[in-house]
Amino acid sequence: MIIAHRGAGHVHLVISRTDKKNALTRAMYRQLGEEIARAAADPSVNAIVLSGDGGVFTAGNDLDDFRARAMDENPQPSAGLAFIETLMACDTPVIAAVEGLAIGIGTTLLLHCDLVIAGRSARFKTAFVDLGLVPEAASTVTMPLHLGARKSAELLLMGDTLDGEEARECGLVSRTVADGEALAQALAQAERLAAKPRDALVASKRLLKAPWREMVREALERERTVFAERLRSEDCRAALARLGKR
Repeated sequence: MIIAHRGAGHVHLVISRTDKKNALTRAMYRQLGEEIARAAADPSVNAIVLSGDGGVFTAGNDLDDFRARAMDENPQPSAGLAFIETLMACDTPVIAAVEGLAIGIGTTLLLHCDLVIAGRSARFKTAFVDLGLVPEAASTVTMPLHLGARKSAELLLMGDTLDGEEARECGLVSRTVADGEALAQALAQAERLAAKPRDALVASKRLLKAPWREMVREALERERTVFAERLRSEDCRAALARLGKR
């Protein structure tokens, strides 16, 4: 489930499914998108904070949902990508507080956030190729923009894992803090944003994103097509079956 807390000038959204390391289901993606859209439309909200419950950000897509989509000959549109589109369109600043695991879309969604605060032992990994898939969430454009082409290849092709300090050094994370302090720091940043003139804040974020938004949208569509093809591939189905036996 997604828990929404309202603060003074900000909204805090918590990914809470601790028994599954906060893996995201289709219903949770829909709820996240709805909450972000609601906050973005609220003139009293200057910042959105996104965190995970139980010392974990998110283990990424729920594998049962993934398997169901892989076996479905006529799958429904991706709820995860619909959430990413909402996040991309959000002109209210978004701050992510990352502790523990940030896997798959748990890493790629951070590329659409404005600030990312991470615990030093946080772990970031994208294993798309290992699952017979391709990167998603427009990460084939947003990751090179943030990290450069070489580091992006290490994450998206090799499936390397970064800790918090490595993520900060390459630009995936804004700053690192002691483990357990990421949320407090993110909320402190949200309070700073809450004190600023909202119209100027929103206009400034829109201008910052403007040079890349069309490029990012095009990448999302390219990836959507190829990801859907790969999801039905034998490579992907075999990889998901192996994971299901573990």
